[in-house]
Amino acid sequence: MSGPRVVRSPRGSKLTCANWQIEAPYRMLQNNLDPEVAERPDDLVVYGG
Repeated sequence: MSGPRVVRSPRGSKLTCANWQIEAPYRMLQNNLDPEVAERPDDLVVYGG
């Protein structure tokens, strides 16, 4: 297994999935690990409201 890696959520209107119904939850999951968005990505801590 490799070491830690930085996960960045896709931005903009370019799809990385087959359609927006798949892209939306994919981006929400990626945002949990994106250091520019997440509160504590290294600890995998996610806060919901």
